[in-house]
Amino acid sequence: MKKLTLLLTLLTSTLTLAERIAIIGAMDSEIKILLSQMKDVKKEEKASVTFYKGKLENKDVVVFKSGIGKVNAAMSTTIAMEEYDVNKIIFTGVAGAINNNLNITDVVISDYLVQHDYDTTVFGTKKGAVPGSVDTKFSADETLIKIAKNSAEKVLGKNKIYIGTIATGDQFIADKATVQSLETTFGAWAVEMEGASVAHVANLYKVPVVVIRSMSDKADGSAHMNYNDFVTIAADNSAKIVMTMLTQM
Repeated sequence: MKKLTLLLTLLTSTLTLAERIAIIGAMDSEIKILLSQMKDVKKEEKASVTFYKGKLENKDVVVFKSGIGKVNAAMSTTIAMEEYDVNKIIFTGVAGAINNNLNITDVVISDYLVQHDYDTTVFGTKKGAVPGSVDTKFSADETLIKIAKNSAEKVLGKNKIYIGTIATGDQFIADKATVQSLETTFGAWAVEMEGASVAHVANLYKVPVVVIRSMSDKADGSAHMNYNDFVTIAADNSAKIVMTMLTQM
C-alpha cells in the first residue's frame, strides 16, 4: 500500500510539473511558421477555433488562430485555459505603431495592456477601466517579458526592440488624431485588436502572459498603404521571436 501511495505521489508530481504553453495569433499569417515547425500535432476544433496541440522546440504547446477582435481572442483563450491545462500564454502578431520612435518591423513587447475602447467615463471612471484591470491596465509577466526581450534581440538586434503599453480595441486605427489620443491617454506604444482581452483572461486565471507585436504600419493616415506591404514580414519576425523564446523556457 505504501508503494502504491508513493507511486501515485510521484505521478501527481510529474503531472504538476508538466506545462503547456499557449501560442496565439489572430490571423493565419501570424501562426503559419509556428505550425510548419510543430511535431506530433493533434488537431482539434472547438467553437469554430482549430487548436493544434503538439511539440515546438521540444516544448508542449497548443497553437491556435483566435480570430480578429476582442471577443474572439477572449473566447479562444478561455477554451485553451479550460481544455489544455495551459500555464503560460504568448500572443504573437502585428500591430500599428503609435510611439514616434517606432519604425515598421520594430517590435513592442507588452509590459501592460489596455482596452482603449472600453468607456464608462460617464460614471466617473477612467477610460479603459475594465472591471478586473488595475488602474485601467492588465499586466504582462515579468519573466516572460525578459525572455521575450532577450529572444527578440537575438532575432532582430537591440535597436529594434521596445517594451511598453499596448492598446487594444475593436477598431483598425488609421488616423493621426486617434493615435495621438491613445498615446496621451494611455501612454500606448502600439495598437491592435486582441492583446488586452487575452491578458484580461490570463490575469483572471492568474496565468503568466506576454504579447509580442511587430509593427506592420504606422497606425496613421498611411496605415492602409503600409499594412499590406509589411504584414507578412512583421508576422514572421514575431513568430521567429516566439520560437527563440521556447528554447529559453
